[in-house]
Amino acid sequence: MIISKRESLFLKFIIERLDSNLNCLVEEGISFLNKTYSLYDCKDEVEIISSSIINPCSPIEIELLLNGKISENSIDNIISEAHSICYYLKERAQSKRRMNSIDVLYLSSIVGQGGAFRAAHRIHLGLRAIGIDSKMLVLNSNLGEKGNLLDNIHVAIPSPQEKVGYHNDLEPLKQYPAYNMASHTFAPAMAGTDVNRYIDIFNPKIVQIHWINAGYIKIEDLGKIKKKIVWRLADCWPLTGGCYYYGDCKRYLTGCGKCPKLGSEDMDDLSHEIWKRKEKAWKEMDMVIVVPTLWMKQCVENSTLLKGREVFVIPNGLDLDKFYPVRKEIAREVLNIPSDKKVILYGATNAINDMRKGFSLLLQALQSLSDAYKNEYYLVIFGAERQRLDLDIPFRFMGYVRDHQILQALYSAADVMVVPSLEEAFGQTVTEAMACATPVVSFLETGPESIIEHKRTGYLARYADEKDLAAGIEWVLSSTKLNDELSVNARARIEESYDIRIIAKQYEKLYHQLLNS
Repeated sequence: MIISKRESLFLKFIIERLDSNLNCLVEEGISFLNKTYSLYDCKDEVEIISSSIINPCSPIEIELLLNGKISENSIDNIISEAHSICYYLKERAQSKRRMNSIDVLYLSSIVGQGGAFRAAHRIHLGLRAIGIDSKMLVLNSNLGEKGNLLDNIHVAIPSPQEKVGYHNDLEPLKQYPAYNMASHTFAPAMAGTDVNRYIDIFNPKIVQIHWINAGYIKIEDLGKIKKKIVWRLADCWPLTGGCYYYGDCKRYLTGCGKCPKLGSEDMDDLSHEIWKRKEKAWKEMDMVIVVPTLWMKQCVENSTLLKGREVFVIPNGLDLDKFYPVRKEIAREVLNIPSDKKVILYGATNAINDMRKGFSLLLQALQSLSDAYKNEYYLVIFGAERQRLDLDIPFRFMGYVRDHQILQALYSAADVMVVPSLEEAFGQTVTEAMACATPVVSFLETGPESIIEHKRTGYLARYADEKDLAAGIEWVLSSTKLNDELSVNARARIEESYDIRIIAKQYEKLYHQLLNS
């Protein structure tokens, strides 16, 4: 909403920008205004009034009140500060959209859980929201029959002779006793169902591949796809001999073998066999590569299996109608988090035990801060069950969070999100936290480096440096004024670059480019 006097110079600047750049019309209103304001030289002439003045309670806060999760007094106190209250009911059911001439079959192992799977689902829905006829074909869905129908998701039905699923795909790994079977860090892709029969039925113009492991599709069957392919990499698996992330190992550059993940000393081990299978199959595929960050782009360009392929950087997107800030005091009331503490949030799938996620570095960083801030800081962890920690700063485990309201409240309750991953293709917790107006501290030289603007939306510490990680946390929490500024910038960054509608348009442009080439 803009309120101005007649002949306001800022309003004139807005109109001139619209007249000179019709592409602005496809931007979301908030994103357009943020960009216009950032380009305006005389910012002192513009007064930005908090949205709470006219729209004091977010939809999720009203829903929490109706569900009895927060008190009426909390809402009354908020409303008493407002000058007017503007609300409208939004139809939840998506209206039918006219589909354009592009039809996509989107392949992803699972829908309904996990970071990579959520990313695929969000992109799929984003494509449909702008009129692209995207159908998702999965091996497993947790959305139920109604959810599948609403979201145009189809579950593949393997033939009786086909072996599918994690347990079948992990079978070849049993010959390597040093491999940690519970880690799920390696995929042979020897089990799976032949998706080509579905491709023949749907006959899409584009096949988009996301994360297809867990016994969904065999390497050889990927090589048989005779359509234009967009492979959106969720991790490094397509360029290695089986591992999702290669760490310090460089053997993927020369054909693998002697795999450290397998504990193997054999040059012709399973990793080398998988690498050779990929080399043969990938040559048959008419594909381009999409990566979510510059770090992943560098990984692809350095690889042998995918070197020479055209690579496009398109980040993951978020539905900003679902990820937005909840008032901090409300979020903390819902979660029973102390209101007088500076809250540090950390969370990931398998948050404590996955060494790649960097929790040990966060723990060391917080240990170094304990003496000065043990009465001021409060650590909240999700993605792991409660366990003992050698830490003087009080902490709380939230377990595995599957409820979106709780996740949104967690991000909103925090003063800083810490994502200390050592290898990360993207980092969805980074964008989710920033969308909820929470600044993020992470490391350089990994995926989040493309998302976080150093000392503007968070802090980028030197790679694997727990001392600089501690310095980043301390800096973000050093003053309320600084934290508020970082929070505003974080939300603006997501609105400008990570709205799923913006991301979907980038895919649409790529599809047109491929189909017209």
